[in-house]
Amino acid sequence: MTPLGTLPTQAYVDAHAPGAIAVTVNGAPRHVPPGTTLAQLVERLGRTPASVATSVNGRFVARESRSAVTLQAGDEVACFEPIVGG
Repeated sequence: MTPLGTLPTQAYVDAHAPGAIAVTVNGAPRHVPPGTTLAQLVERLGRTPASVATSVNGRFVARESRSAVTLQAGDEVACFEPIVGG
């Protein structure tokens, strides 16, 4: 299985695009448009908000807080499907 955020997708822009912000998504260097929120990134990755867990710089970001988190240069984003069960 490929980790979320490692495949080429419309979520990212070319590194030379005006204002491109360099971030890391699941360990892979990527560039996003300026002003991109975590909620927008999740949406652009084609994921439904309830289907993934997220963190930025090692801090968990709850689903309802993602739209308030604007990605900054150097941010390390993790986006993954949580494992549930018992």
